[in-house]
Amino acid sequence: LVSTWTRVYFDARVWKARPWALLGVPLLVFAAVFTITWQLEGVGHRLLDSAILYWATWHFVAQNWGLLRIYQRKSGEPETSWAVRLERPILLMSVAWCLFTRLDTGPRVLFGAEVFWLPLPKPLLDGLLLWLVGLSVAYLVLRVRAHRAPHGRAGWVRAAFLACSFLGFFVPFQCITTDDTSAFAAAAWWHGIQYLGIVRHFHVNAWKAGVDPKARVVSWLGQPGLGRAALYLALLWALAGAVYGVIWALSLVTRWGFFEWAGVVWASLTLSHYWLDGVIWKLRRPEIAQTVGLDVPALQPSRGAPSVAA
Repeated sequence: LVSTWTRVYFDARVWKARPWALLGVPLLVFAAVFTITWQLEGVGHRLLDSAILYWATWHFVAQNWGLLRIYQRKSGEPETSWAVRLERPILLMSVAWCLFTRLDTGPRVLFGAEVFWLPLPKPLLDGLLLWLVGLSVAYLVLRVRAHRAPHGRAGWVRAAFLACSFLGFFVPFQCITTDDTSAFAAAAWWHGIQYLGIVRHFHVNAWKAGVDPKARVVSWLGQPGLGRAALYLALLWALAGAVYGVIWALSLVTRWGFFEWAGVVWASLTLSHYWLDGVIWKLRRPEIAQTVGLDVPALQPSRGAPSVAA
């Protein structure tokens, strides 16, 4: 979560360009979470946990979709390729099957509260799995046929990425059924490692020209090398520690204890993170495309280009 701050708030030019989206909305999110927790109690807990579950699932899968598109465009494989066209439905259907099957079988609990859900007919879930298997077989056949193409090897890397993405959702939704916190942490863990790599890659490319006086801290930490990377991680730990310090201080001067405040702050920062990422990681924006190493002209014809992490 903190790594998003270095992407948004450590360069004033970024948040000043869109103050409402990058400052106003997070403040509204905090106000909403605080009010819901204060006024609705048990129902509010359930409402917030439901929002986090469904938005987190979309957030995680959208990040994988963005990475797939970066790999595809850098490999030179055209978007008109049938293999490329199948990647999005395979990714979305695999995640949908993992989520909806868990909601069907239960438990449907996140952080101690049962989430809101709608029961789906069993034949619909079986049909979804059948379509997923069929599309996956067709995708593998297309990959075999394109093996000798210039982009053939990159295609197999993306196929492996799709398989890893499926496992990343299958394990928490289907294998970890006795501890909802551990299940969420398992999904958030691999997602977080991905995200740290994305932000680090962005910073290194964004500050190739050297330290920028208008973003001195983040541009200095964004220089290449393990030393700067270690210091960047140390900054993230320090900022996270400062957040916990604020939570502890609030628990001393209010009637809420540490865990109540921790829940409000964490939920607010998590939902704000999902929102901010949907704003800042649009590949259709030329400056973002260039910074992650894509040719801007290749992006222009694509409508509804994905975000790296929406």
